[in-house]
Amino acid sequence: MTVYIDADSCPSPVRNHVLKICNSKNIPVVFAANREFIPEENQAFEMIVCGSEKDAADNFIFEKAKGAHLNIVFCADDKYGYSSSSNYLSASDAVKQGSDLVITRDLLLAKRLTEKNVACINDRGREFTKKKIDAILKEREEDLMFVSMGLVKHSKGSSYNKKEFAAFANSFDKIISELN
Repeated sequence: MTVYIDADSCPSPVRNHVLKICNSKNIPVVFAANREFIPEENQAFEMIVCGSEKDAADNFIFEKAKGAHLNIVFCADDKYGYSSSSNYLSASDAVKQGSDLVITRDLLLAKRLTEKNVACINDRGREFTKKKIDAILKEREEDLMFVSMGLVKHSKGSSYNKKEFAAFANSFDKIISELN
């Protein structure tokens, strides 16, 4: 397994935590970004500086990240009839089945990756599955519609805080610990 980080918007506490944990377990880490940076921690990693064109880092990660090797099982889904069990594949389960792990805030990249059965979480510890990402994207589309209609004010969001980092660290550590 390799951990890929969409590093342009990834907070430094996340980058440093991933390096610390992965280096202690000899798990390769690859940062992909449009610019080079040096993490605070002196740890081993690979830095890929992608072109400046739109989505260059996303495309690199998508091309390189390996998905889980699944035996597809169809299961009952209360709302939609029958669907593939891969719709529910958690990041932990995907990693156990041979997937790389990607950390990204980019919902469209997460969607592309989950379609490939790549384990994917954001920097707040939220795991993405095929089913979850569709619901998240639909919610985002509705929110943008309300903003464009002037019904809701668009907020820039809050800055990354300790609570969000703790949620990420718990999720990431759980995924990594389940490898052993």
